[in-house]
Amino acid sequence: MPFRLAMICVLLPLCSVHLTWLIAASLGHLPFCLPYWSHCHSISATGRGYPEFFVFKALIIPTAVVMLAYWCLMYRWLIIISKNTVKPVLLTGLGVIACIALIIYAVTLGALGETYSLARRIGVVFYFAFSAFAHLLLLSKLKTLNLVALGLQTRFNQLYRLCTVLVISAITSAGLGFLWEDWDVWENAYEWWFSLFMIAQFYLVGCMWKRTAFELTFSVKIDV
Repeated sequence: MPFRLAMICVLLPLCSVHLTWLIAASLGHLPFCLPYWSHCHSISATGRGYPEFFVFKALIIPTAVVMLAYWCLMYRWLIIISKNTVKPVLLTGLGVIACIALIIYAVTLGALGETYSLARRIGVVFYFAFSAFAHLLLLSKLKTLNLVALGLQTRFNQLYRLCTVLVISAITSAGLGFLWEDWDVWENAYEWWFSLFMIAQFYLVGCMWKRTAFELTFSVKIDV
């Protein structure tokens, strides 16, 4: 179950934004273009028109709920594999805040007014930043464990490289935005690529869960 939930964290947002993009473009609300290249539109733009507005919210809000469960499972998994030596409270807290921020972003998307616009900007920034920070903190927690014995060294290395790419690209993007006037035509494409790489983190963690046979079980004790 945990592995499947992690895969939902990958597939649900991936399908959501591409489905709403396809609906918006097919209805003429957005021009057909390659969102992963220059002179195209942002992810948010795919969910502003109708009826894609409703599809976007109907899929992104459940995405946030599933991701919330993901971070709760992350807490339990780290406790188990570390034999209670790792304290993942801060990591889980960052993940929960990211999920709440995603809900705020989805709810306020399309709403008019500066207050809603500010809430939307804060929501999307907090979602990306706190999700990334939480996975970076995960790396620091995993590094204290015997990854070879757990069979996690390969996936750890992949997650490490992916996090490195995300951090370097974020810094580079900020620098280009400050120094290069034409960066705005590429900024939306960068947002699509960043989102794609970020949800890949959930996939790698899901593979770690599967490798360690992490399962969620429920039990009931009845005294007769």
